Formats: sequence, structure tokens, C-alpha cells
Amino acid sequence: MKGKKQWFIPLVCVIGSIVLYGTLRLTDTGQSIISPDMRINRESHGGEEREYQVWVGGLGDEPVAVTVPVKPQIYTAKEAEEVFEKIMEQMGEQILGENPSLMEVRSDLSLPSQIDGGVRLRWYSSDSEILAPSGKLLKEAEKELFVILSVELSAGAFKQSYEFPVRVLPPIQNEEERRIAEFLMVLRQRDEEQKEEPWISLPESFQGRKLSYWTEENSGYEPVILLGILLAVLLTARQQSQIRQENQKRERELLLDYSDVLSKLMVLTGAGLTVRNAWEKMVWDYETGRKQKKQQKRAAYEEMSRTYYQMQGGMSEGEAYREFGRRCRLQPYLKLSGLLEQNRKSGTKNMRAILQTEMADALEQRKNLARRLGEEAGTKLLLPLFLMLGIVMVMIMVPAMMTMG
Repeated sequence: MKGKKQWFIPLVCVIGSIVLYGTLRLTDTGQSIISPDMRINRESHGGEEREYQVWVGGLGDEPVAVTVPVKPQIYTAKEAEEVFEKIMEQMGEQILGENPSLMEVRSDLSLPSQIDGGVRLRWYSSDSEILAPSGKLLKEAEKELFVILSVELSAGAFKQSYEFPVRVLPPIQNEEERRIAEFLMVLRQRDEEQKEEPWISLPESFQGRKLSYWTEENSGYEPVILLGILLAVLLTARQQSQIRQENQKRERELLLDYSDVLSKLMVLTGAGLTVRNAWEKMVWDYETGRKQKKQQKRAAYEEMSRTYYQMQGGMSEGEAYREFGRRCRLQPYLKLSGLLEQNRKSGTKNMRAILQTEMADALEQRKNLARRLGEEAGTKLLLPLFLMLGIVMVMIMVPAMMTMG
């Protein structure tokens, strides 16, 4: 697996570069911007000025690179006049928006500022308080109004002005809308009449109908509640994520320390100590190292220390070992607690052989765990590597595509 990873990334880079090269070659038409009769085509009317890098031979002993600016094609006076007339033939219908005609305007007009072909339009209104130059109706007409809408068409140096008469009409209202509009007029009239007073009195009735008034209680602070709920959900999710990460870290520590715990137990019991005395010795060494700041906190030894103090507090040795296995919640430790409890009942006759067998299994588990952690770390590095490869490809491809365009 390790050998495969060593050539995987280089292989991806080689394949990516081959794909990029093939893409560039396929998109390159191979045609020169210079025709056989030594011409460079301009962009059509309304296009943009372009610059081309051209090699020129004959200016000196060696070919010289020069930048040739090429402006877009422009209209002649006759062409501009014909284009203007063609545009105006269709303009009356294009600017209507949702209105049936310019003689029945009740909503905004759609006034373009530019038309394909490089023709620009500039609009003017004879009454900009009613109809803005953008075509927007700024306020509803209370009666029939006439507005002159002017447009200036320009194409390069050529300009021409045209006018459209526009008839703005009041919006179509049903009976309720008319009643509301008349009521608002009464309110505006009262506001004007009572402007010297510190208040405005609202009418008690209107058109024979008794009126009542109230306001909506809206503090505007409701989003704060939603924000609080969202924050609570995010914090809960973050806490759950932290708990999962801490549990995963604890399990990795337990698995990595399992072989070390077995090794020390095997050495101490082999030196003649009982399992309980060996356990006590390991806990004492761990706590001494912690006090002297020579030993980092480790989950396995913390659980062993807790088990030791449970036995010191009066819990039976067998029950303490069972509690140790249940707290660790991992199969190797459950097996170890079972072995220790069985040893307490049957004696230490075969304990060393059993621990040696378990030690071999623990070392193999530790190697597998270390290999898996290494693979996970390598997988996490793949994303930034692919991102860097993508950025490099974009940096190469974009300038090449722009040059060919």
C-alpha cells in the first residue's frame, strides 16, 4: 500500500499535464490571426478594441515582436442612418413593458440603454417627477397626463434624436382600492389642516362607515430568537463533535498503550510480584512521573489508577478488574480484565505464558493501528494536493485560452 501511494500522486500529476496539453492542442485551431493577404480582422460594430502580439520580420536583423492595436469596425453616416431607422421601427413595441400601448401607460416602461451592434441610447423625460428617464413611474397619476419621452441614438460620432408621446393614466382600481385612495386623500388633507397642532386626529367615520384603528405590535427583535436557536443548535453540534473527537482520541490512546501495559505486567509478574502488586507498582510509577512532569496524561494509566484506588477503598480485586474493563469499553481491555480475574481465582501458574500470547496479539494490533493512522493522514493530504494541482492547471490554461481567443 505504501509503495502504491509513492507513485500515485506523481502519476496523477503526469496524467493531468497530458490531459491539459491535449485540451490546449484540441482547442487551438491553428489558424493565424493574419490572413494570407496580410490583414487582421476587426471585431464587428459594437465590439471591443483588441491587441495582438505579432512577430515582424524585416525591421531588423532579427524578427521583432510588436503589439498591433485593432479597433472595432465603425458605421459610415449612411449605415448609421439606416441602423437608426431600423431600430426605431421596432422601438415603440419594445419599450412598452406590460402596457398595451404608449397611449395607455399605467406601469413602468422598458427602456434599453444599448442595442446589439454598438448603438447606445440615452433617454430624456419632459416630466421626470412622473416618468423617470429610466422608464420607471415614480408615482401614480391621479388624472390623465401627457409626457414627451425623448431618446438619443449614438453610434460612434453619429447621433440622432427621436420623440415618443406618452399618455400616463391612473391605475385601474376596484371599489375597495378607490375607497382606500379617497381615504388617504382625506388623511393628507387633515395632515395639512392640522400641521400646527402637536397631533393629527383620525376620522371616526368615512363614507358612512364607522372606523377603528390599531397598530401591529412588531418590535423587530424576532430574529434574535431565531439567532439564539441557531446558535444553540450549532453549539450543541459542536459539543457533540468535540465529545466524539475526545472519545476517538481516548480509544486511540488506549489501543496504543495496550501493548505497553501488557509488557510491564509481564515483566513485573515475571520478577515475582503478584498481579495486584505489579498493578500498584505501575500506578505508582505513572503518578510519580506525572508529578515530576516527565509523564504525559494517558487514558490507560488513568483507568488503572482509578482501579487501584477502588481496591484500596475496599472493592474486591475481581470486581475492580471487571470495572476496569467496562470503563475502557474496548475488546482488548475486556479480555485483559477477564484474564486478571481468572488468574486471581486459579493462581499465577500460567499467567506469564498467557500474557506472552496476548502480548504478540497486542503488538500486531498496534502495528495495524499505526498503519491505519498513517493512511488517514495521507488521505487528508490528498485534498490540498489536488487543489494545488487544479490551481496550477487554471494558471496555465486561462492565459492560453485568452491568447487563442
